[in-house]
Amino acid sequence: MQCLAFAGERQELGMSFTRHPQPLAAPLNDDVNFECSLNLAAEYFAWHHRPLGSNKWTPLSHPNGTTKDSYTNGGKTSRLLINFGDESKAGDYRCIAFFGTSGLASDPARLTLATIQRFSDKSDVFIQVTEGNTVPITCPVPYSEPEAIAQFYKNDILIEDADLVNSKTMVIKSARLTDSGAYHCSASNYITLQMFTSNRKTILTVHANTTFQAPYFTKQPQTEYTVTRGKNVTLECFAAGYPVPRVTWSRLGSSLPLKSIRSSTGLTIVHVQLSDRGEYDCVWSNEVQQIKSVIILRVVEPPRVIKQPKASTFAEGGELELSCSVTGEPEPTVEWLINGQSLMPSKNQEIKGSTLLISEVEKKHAGIVQCVASNEYGSHSGYNLLQVNPKQHVLGGTTESKPEYETISRHKHTRGGGRRRGKEGKKKGAAILIPPTQPNVTRLSDVSVMVRWTVPENKGLPIQFFKVQYREIGPKVNGKQAKWMTANTEIPNHVRSFEVTDLQPDHTYRFRIAAVYSNNDNKLSPNSVRFHLTRKKGFESNKMPIPLLTNTEAIGPHQVLLIWQNPDRKTKIDGFYIYHRATTTAGDYLKTTVEGKDAFNMTISHLQADTAYEFKLQSFCVDGASEFSQILRQKTKKLVEHPVEQVVAENKLKPIENNKPVSIHVTHIVGGVLGAAVLLVTLTLSARYLYKKVRCKQSQESQGDGKPIANGRVMVNGGVTDSKINITSNPLAGLDASEDIMQPKSGQQSSMEMTSFLNGQNNNGSNNSHNNGDAAGSDVNVTSHNEPSSLLQGPLPIEQRL
Repeated sequence: MQCLAFAGERQELGMSFTRHPQPLAAPLNDDVNFECSLNLAAEYFAWHHRPLGSNKWTPLSHPNGTTKDSYTNGGKTSRLLINFGDESKAGDYRCIAFFGTSGLASDPARLTLATIQRFSDKSDVFIQVTEGNTVPITCPVPYSEPEAIAQFYKNDILIEDADLVNSKTMVIKSARLTDSGAYHCSASNYITLQMFTSNRKTILTVHANTTFQAPYFTKQPQTEYTVTRGKNVTLECFAAGYPVPRVTWSRLGSSLPLKSIRSSTGLTIVHVQLSDRGEYDCVWSNEVQQIKSVIILRVVEPPRVIKQPKASTFAEGGELELSCSVTGEPEPTVEWLINGQSLMPSKNQEIKGSTLLISEVEKKHAGIVQCVASNEYGSHSGYNLLQVNPKQHVLGGTTESKPEYETISRHKHTRGGGRRRGKEGKKKGAAILIPPTQPNVTRLSDVSVMVRWTVPENKGLPIQFFKVQYREIGPKVNGKQAKWMTANTEIPNHVRSFEVTDLQPDHTYRFRIAAVYSNNDNKLSPNSVRFHLTRKKGFESNKMPIPLLTNTEAIGPHQVLLIWQNPDRKTKIDGFYIYHRATTTAGDYLKTTVEGKDAFNMTISHLQADTAYEFKLQSFCVDGASEFSQILRQKTKKLVEHPVEQVVAENKLKPIENNKPVSIHVTHIVGGVLGAAVLLVTLTLSARYLYKKVRCKQSQESQGDGKPIANGRVMVNGGVTDSKINITSNPLAGLDASEDIMQPKSGQQSSMEMTSFLNGQNNNGSNNSHNNGDAAGSDVNVTSHNEPSSLLQGPLPIEQRL
């Protein structure tokens, strides 16, 4: 056990959430799951719920309660199952991890009702333009949670390759006479699987008039946009006239953002920052006249606690004053918690902005104090230790006083400097660690790339997970290169690619892959070649064919078959990216890479039984990726367990490894020398004794295989063995100072720190303007086979197409 220790003003608690509950949207009567995880095992967990429109948190029942809702604890992780039977279950949920009487609360996650309303539009819209003008066809998308997916129709026929802006405006560039017709749209919710059709039609007439015509707006410009920081946005401004007018963009009091793109569809700003907010002017002009529209851009951002409360000691009965500093737009509200319990204003407690005042401190205030900042775009907290010194009492002429605070167990982590030793102190033989290959890098957008790699077949130690690292190659600062950065996500051992986001355009990088093995040692791939992330003018993704996802089929409890088409086989592409995630989560997408432009199907494995998933695709080449396909939803089959029967000779009986008692049928054939008759005796034996014997043997053999992991290390008898890898919350995982470090030679030791942040990485925040959700970077890299004969070639790989 190790007591808490001060480090200046900051208290090193030695614990943190590695995963907070994630926001979810679900229809009524669905079962939804929330999950939280810590870096250390808690003594126990509790879950609290705050209904929508309320400021009061209510404890949920214990797992042994009588309600349908329950939660399970597994040391570092707690999972909450909610039966969304009525709308009162909507609202915010948070988990609280307890260490003695001290409690640490997670950031809250919101459960919202998945729903979509019907269209309310009525009157038809008429648009007349001269040939060559750009025409917007708007879909008045109704309210939907999550955001509805719009599709457009011309003369009641679905438009397969509609060019969309901001997900709800279809753009017809350089309109021709044949574009005349009646257009309408539909909106669908991929969770509820409901689809509604608009009431109105947009009647477009394209003519060849050569009469001079002043510019006019073909769609009334939206005067204000509100965008979350880090996202992309297109400020729409559409006008027509004859001759075809030209558009000019400007910004009041400043120049246009460097990462803005001007086109006939509007002004696109990539990776929006707070500095981009302001007034933008759109001016259309031709030889006749000019018209102008003013658009206001507002930028919002989730809250952040930039200065946590101080670690403090107060006297019982005295006064307490704590404060924290927060940022966010709109300005966050601040909630204060002690040991996971929300503090409400009272006679002795007052909350002024981000300051907590308690006029009379009590012993119950000792423990963990948290400052939680929230707005409609998220929550974030800072926390520290609060100690209370009790009043002194006179006992036999002496005074006695004990500090009131909790000691929180924290495992001591060591940095491995050599090979592990066995119980007798002898060095074990060198383990065989086969590193990943040198990664290939593909550009996805101005600020993101896809990194792909393979692992040679080997008989060495199995890999637990991968980490992707990258470093900017540029001028040295103080004689040193930039440090290696580590992406947050722990990539499962069956995946072979990852999307790295938040890079800088027109900068040069190197990438490498770290494999973490079953003994918690690690080995690095060779560094990638230098990769210059080029800034593109315009959306290069529009040049890539968007795959047409036509069918999904559940072929087992853990597999779903996808079938798609490539609508443009003439365009050169290298393959496809497949994205999937469970529909009851708002977590990261998993990626599967399918090599080959002629690929048309894939079986996605490693899925949960009886679970609904959503799927979407992109095509890609070395220069970038396409827009996303439509999203299809499919539910895996239920897991059906069958009794196992086996026929063996009587003298060949062996224990059968199974999770249930097994009936073993034994056929004993006795041949008579004097007679020609054969007596067949069938015996049915109970395998209960054999089953227990096998379980006992398995338990003895696996004592060293199921040890709990703490901060990336295997726990042995309550301690932590030496390891070469230490997964910490430090994103600057500097492993070496040289620019072109290749794989360490055999026998060399390398120590590596990697990031393990609270949430999974959001990988598609800045990829394109209508990406149907954010995708996480993880996949299976599969070489394309176009013929179904692969079914006849023996065992299938992990992810295998038909």
